[in-house]
Amino acid sequence: MDLDQFVINPSINVSPYCYSIFRVDPYQTCVHRCVYCFGRWYRVESSTSSFGFDVVRGFRRVLGFLDRRGLKTIPFRLSTLVDPFQPLELEFKFSKRIMGLCLDYDVPLIINTKSTLLLDRDLLNVLMALNDRGLVVVQISLSTINGGIAKVLEPNVPSPLERFDMAEKLSKEGVPVIIRLQPLIPGISDYEAEKIVEQCRGACVKQIIVEVLRDEVGNLKVYEDLAYDKSIYEDLNLWSSYSPSVEVPSKVVRPNLQWRIKVYSEIKGLCDKYGIEFSTCKEGLYNHHTAKNCCGMHYMEDGRYVLRPTLHEAWIYYVKHGRIPKLDELTVILTEQYIYGEKLKQYPRLLKKKMMSHEKILREVLDGRLRESIWHGNYSCDELIDQLRS
Repeated sequence: MDLDQFVINPSINVSPYCYSIFRVDPYQTCVHRCVYCFGRWYRVESSTSSFGFDVVRGFRRVLGFLDRRGLKTIPFRLSTLVDPFQPLELEFKFSKRIMGLCLDYDVPLIINTKSTLLLDRDLLNVLMALNDRGLVVVQISLSTINGGIAKVLEPNVPSPLERFDMAEKLSKEGVPVIIRLQPLIPGISDYEAEKIVEQCRGACVKQIIVEVLRDEVGNLKVYEDLAYDKSIYEDLNLWSSYSPSVEVPSKVVRPNLQWRIKVYSEIKGLCDKYGIEFSTCKEGLYNHHTAKNCCGMHYMEDGRYVLRPTLHEAWIYYVKHGRIPKLDELTVILTEQYIYGEKLKQYPRLLKKKMMSHEKILREVLDGRLRESIWHGNYSCDELIDQLRS
C-alpha cells in the first residue's frame, strides 16, 4: 500500500483545524452499518485479510523510518473510516498488531471506537502497557443514550449503556477516556445532552468532543422520524452545505452555524457544571473550548508527540495580540513541540507530501484572502472558510 494512506486527505474542512492528520485504518469494511456513517462515502470494500496485512506491514515501515531518524510523530488515529474493534478483529487481530507496534516504537495512539472489545483481556493488556507509557487516549463515540434509537441508527453496535460501562472501567484503570458526541444529531443528542453529560461524569470521562451530523438531504427523514424535537427538520433553511473542498459542490448538509453555536454553548455549560472539558471537532469556535487540545492529546505524557500548527494557535495569537497572524509570524513563536515548514522534510516522502498540502491550506487561510477577517466573540472559523468558498 502507499504510505500516503496513513495521512488524512487535505481539505478545507480538515487542514485548518486538525492536529490528528495521521491515521491507521486496518479494515476496509465495517459491520456496524451505522446509518449516519460518513465513512461509507470514502471506503472501498475489498478483501479484509490482504488489506489488513498490507496496513500492518506499511505501518511498520513508517514507524521504522521514524525510529531510524529519531523523529517524534503526531499521534496516529486508530481509526477514521472503520471501527478498529468490530467483530472482524477477533479473527484477524490487525488492530492489536497496530497497538503492539506503537508499543514497540513508543508511538502515541488515539483510539476511536464504538465497540466494547477493548475490554477483552488480550487487548486490554496492550492498552494498559501503552497507557503506562503515556502513549494513548481512548475516544468512545455515541449519539444517544436511548437504546431504542441507537438500535435503529447503529444496528450492530453495543448499546450506549455498554459503552458507558466500558468508559467507566477504563477510567478506573487510569486510561484517559473521552466521549465523542458524534454525530450530534439534532432533536436527539441535544435533547438528551444533560443526561449524556451526567453519565460522562459518572464514568469519569475527562473530555467531551462534539461533531455535528452531516448527511445528504434525502437521509434527514430517518433522523426526523426518531427525533424527540422535529422542528429543525421542518425548515431546511436551518441547514447549510458541507463540502470537503472549495471546488466541489456537495449535497451533504449540516445544521447551520447559528444552531450549532446555540447547542454547543448549552453543552459547554453542562460540561462546566459537571467538571468535564469540552471541545468541538473541525469547527473553530475556540472561545467555547475548555480543553487544551481538541483531540485530548494533552492527556498523553508530555514529550511523547509533536503537533502541527492549526487555527487554534492562530486564535490564541489573536486573543493576545488582537490581530490574525500570517503563518510565518505564527510559527516563529511556536515551541519545539511543533513541526512545520522545513521540519516536514525530515519525514517519509509520501507522508511529507500530504503534510505539506495540509500546511498549504492553512497558509491560504492565514495569508490569503481571509487574512483581514476578524475573529471575535462567537465568531466561528467556519465563517472564514465560507469566505474562501465564495
